[in-house]
Amino acid sequence: MIKPRKLKRNKYQESVRDRLKGNFRPLCDLFALFAWFFFVLTLGAGLSQLYYQIVSARWLKLERIDITGMKMLNRTEVLDAMGLKRGECALDIDSRRVEGRLARLPVVDSASVRLDWKGRLAAAIVERKPVAVVQCGGRNMLMDSKGVLFAETSPGQKNPLPLITGLCDSTVKTGDSVSEGSLRYISELLSAVSGSKSWLSSSSIDECRWTRDGFTVILGQRAIPVNFGKEDFERKLAKLRDVIITLNDRGWTDLVTRIDLDYPGRAYLEGQFPGAAPVQGTAKRPG
Repeated sequence: MIKPRKLKRNKYQESVRDRLKGNFRPLCDLFALFAWFFFVLTLGAGLSQLYYQIVSARWLKLERIDITGMKMLNRTEVLDAMGLKRGECALDIDSRRVEGRLARLPVVDSASVRLDWKGRLAAAIVERKPVAVVQCGGRNMLMDSKGVLFAETSPGQKNPLPLITGLCDSTVKTGDSVSEGSLRYISELLSAVSGSKSWLSSSSIDECRWTRDGFTVILGQRAIPVNFGKEDFERKLAKLRDVIITLNDRGWTDLVTRIDLDYPGRAYLEGQFPGAAPVQGTAKRPG
C-alpha cells in the first residue's frame, strides 16, 4: 500500500494567525489613538478647572494698592497710569510693565512695584527734584538735574529756584528735555551759585537770562544785569563778590546800572559814578 505523500508547508505562506493579527493591527492603533485623545482631553479639562479654581482664589485677588513717594502727584494720577483694577488676578499682573507705565509719567524719575500673595501691591515712586525753573514761551517749567522739563508751574508763583529765560520757546512740552549743550552751561552756573550761598542768596537772583553770548544774571531789587558769559562761573562769582564789597565800601551800590564780568582779570561797570568808575575791590568782606 502506498502512503499518501505529506504535503510540506510553504514557509513563505502567511498563517491564519498572522493574517488575523495583521487585520486587527489598524484597529488596535485606532483604539490607542482614541484612548490617547480622550486622556489628553480629560487632562486638559482637569487642568483648566484647576486653573480656574486657582485664579478665583481670594488670596490671588488684587485687593489693596499702597503708593509711597508722592509729593507732586496724587493717588488718582498714579492709579490711572498703573492701569490696574481691584479684584484683578495677581497672576495676570506684570510688575515690570506696571513700572514702565509709571516711568512714563514726566514727574516720575523711577518706580518700583512689588506684589505679595495677600492681594497687596506696593508701589514706591521717586519723583524728580527741581533744580531750576525754565521759562518756555508764556509757561514756567520745572527742570531736574537731567534737564527734563517735568511739570508746569504758575508764572506768578513765588519759587526759590533760579529762573532761566531765553532757553526755549512755547513749542516745548511737558516731558521734553533741554539740549545737552545748554544743560552743561546751566549745571555749571547752578553749581557755582550753590557754592556761593554764604554771601549770595538765591532770592537775590531774579533771573538767569540765556543768550548766544552766555548768561546774564539779573541781580537784586534794582534788577542789575550782570554778564557772566559761558564759562568759568566760579571765578566770575568770586570777582562779583569783590565788586559788591568795593561798591558797598564806597557807597556806590545804588549807582551801578550794569556789570560785565566776562573780561579776563577785571570787571566792567556802568553807572552814574562821581568821578572815575570803581575798579574791582580788594577790601575784606564785612563780617
